[in-house]
Amino acid sequence: MHQVFRGAARIAAVVALTVSGGALVAVPPAIADIGSDMGLVCSGKSGTHEVALRIETTVPTSGAVGQPIQLGTIKIDIGLPPELVKEVSVTSPSGASTPPVTGVTPSSVSSPALGGVAEIQVAVREPGGDRRAGWPAFALAAAPPRGDGAVHLTGSGVAPPVVPGSPGGLSWSAGEVDLSLVPGDTTTGKDAAELALHCVAEKETVLGTVQVKRGSETAVPGASSASPGQAAAQEGLCKIIPGRGEDPRYAISDDPKLAEIYESPSTPSSLFPFYAPGQMYCIKATGFFNIKKAGNAVPVAVENNARALTATYNGNPIFGPNWSEFHGYFVNRTYPTPATMLGFGFMPTRAVARAVQVGAPGTGESDPITGNLRILQRLATFDIPDPTVENQEIRASAYIRIKAGQTEVNGVPLDLGDKCMTGPTLLYANGFMGNLRTGTTQYDQGQTLIAEDFKIPPFSGCGVTEDLSPILTASVSGAGNYANLESGTWCNAISGVNCVNGAGALPRTFSVDPGGDVTAVAKPFVLTRDVGGGRSQLRCESATMRLHMERGHWQSRFRLAKGDMSLDGCEVEASDGVVHQVGEDGEATQDGSLWLNMTIDPSGKPVMVVNGVLLNAVVGVSEGKTCTLRISDQLTDLFPPPPRVTDERPGEIRGTYGNGTFSLNESTLKPSVKSTCRIPGFTDFNGVFNSIEGDFVFDPAQRITSP
Repeated sequence: MHQVFRGAARIAAVVALTVSGGALVAVPPAIADIGSDMGLVCSGKSGTHEVALRIETTVPTSGAVGQPIQLGTIKIDIGLPPELVKEVSVTSPSGASTPPVTGVTPSSVSSPALGGVAEIQVAVREPGGDRRAGWPAFALAAAPPRGDGAVHLTGSGVAPPVVPGSPGGLSWSAGEVDLSLVPGDTTTGKDAAELALHCVAEKETVLGTVQVKRGSETAVPGASSASPGQAAAQEGLCKIIPGRGEDPRYAISDDPKLAEIYESPSTPSSLFPFYAPGQMYCIKATGFFNIKKAGNAVPVAVENNARALTATYNGNPIFGPNWSEFHGYFVNRTYPTPATMLGFGFMPTRAVARAVQVGAPGTGESDPITGNLRILQRLATFDIPDPTVENQEIRASAYIRIKAGQTEVNGVPLDLGDKCMTGPTLLYANGFMGNLRTGTTQYDQGQTLIAEDFKIPPFSGCGVTEDLSPILTASVSGAGNYANLESGTWCNAISGVNCVNGAGALPRTFSVDPGGDVTAVAKPFVLTRDVGGGRSQLRCESATMRLHMERGHWQSRFRLAKGDMSLDGCEVEASDGVVHQVGEDGEATQDGSLWLNMTIDPSGKPVMVVNGVLLNAVVGVSEGKTCTLRISDQLTDLFPPPPRVTDERPGEIRGTYGNGTFSLNESTLKPSVKSTCRIPGFTDFNGVFNSIEGDFVFDPAQRITSP
């Protein structure tokens, strides 16, 4: 825990100049103070205590649909009764798991030496529906005594922007708080015990409200013309950029570095390409950016305008290769955003910066200003011929500069001039979209994009009366930086499909608490098939999944957890009514790893999907004789006709999740062609189990919410 505290305290003032460039909010015309004083009742091992919480922040006085609204730095003050402070023991086990934190406020007093973490559950409410605000966990440190008899802890942090989906009043409301209190000096690095408390307000408190207006349409220089129906996509940052062949500045670049994404694997020359203006997409993504020199991560948000499918290469599911790829280009459009941090661990710094996408070095005015895009995905779930690409993925590359703007240090303006920026640097991002084991997602459904070893070049042109460039370069520039962004479904700006108020949808990320190693047990677990008037079943007294889940906010819906599974007390009932025992102890096994994925159904309920299911059972069929029964999904060869099952592939089980229980309702499981058993009811490899029964109870119970 203390290493996290120290890492947050090392953020340099100039870090704000770099990381804030990815956010979506323009500098607001007016700022209003919001917040509240709340009374909390907190309970834990030490009993019940009354705790005071004060929240302070700022918010723009107005907003627009589709335009993100950014809160200012959030400051919190927690007043603890002295008797609670005495209960924080230093003798209980150390090393308690704590969430990532942001915004340490160092204390100037040595007694009492107390720190901790506060997680405030904040909801965003608007006419179109409610959602979690995704506030960070706040690192807490002791504040000077105030003479009111309470022990005060303070902290600060920055929350991700909120994009209104409907006009009207948008508000933030707080009701529950989780506290982790730690004795000792949180800056020394010594381990300490943790006292966990869950706190509830007497009633939910509204922190503040913003009036949201409908967005207005704006034009983009060089943009394609659109019909009135298409113009709905022009709201906010969602702009229609020219299609292939309409403007030489909007095209796939042949710059060697940008073109590397097309080199391996190379596009098969036997495939006939199809060229078109391309589908116009607007894509929102949120995530975090690690700056190596600062030792910390900061939330960021971006929006891309992309032309995909300007070149399409389709394989052949019969003769191969069984995969397809799409080429295109994109422009990353962001607004400069104010960000407030603690420079050098103690100095409040407010800065504005932006990431500016530029053309390749050495190009002219008529050369592409766009980045390159490549999408690789399996054409269909057939096995012959094998796909050239096993993993589906998306790749993107572009050149950007980081430009620093208006800056204040402890309220004093720092004039960097209007030419403070880095040189061009290559940004390469890759998104894994799955394989047959993990499950797959289509490119336009959103994915996690990762940029590794991103290099920040030296700054130049910073300062008016003196050259401040070396300070920024020394504090920020260098290699080894890392970005992780989760994108939402891609808004088709022409057809309006998957668009929210004429723009890209926010990503469906998830928050997990408490995380860690999880055991999920279903009693019983039953697969049933109705066959020719009879019934065949695999019945198990229990099925146990063992998963590892990371605690935290904004986690990807795709591959949320990895684990395995075992089944106990199993037997097989054939469609002729004969019951066969499984092994000597009724144990069946899972072959390989499981992957847990989450999504949200149209009604807003979370849906849990477990991919990679491949069950293996040794079944006794007669005295002293056994066979192997495998349960999986299937791979099919279409040629020569008729279609025939040729191999197995892992299947999936899915259902609803709530209150710590995963309730199954469907699967893609079938008897596998690799089974050696010839048990009636288990020999039709095309026949799916039409019923699955099982309620997996998670221990410890996990709160999985979006976001």
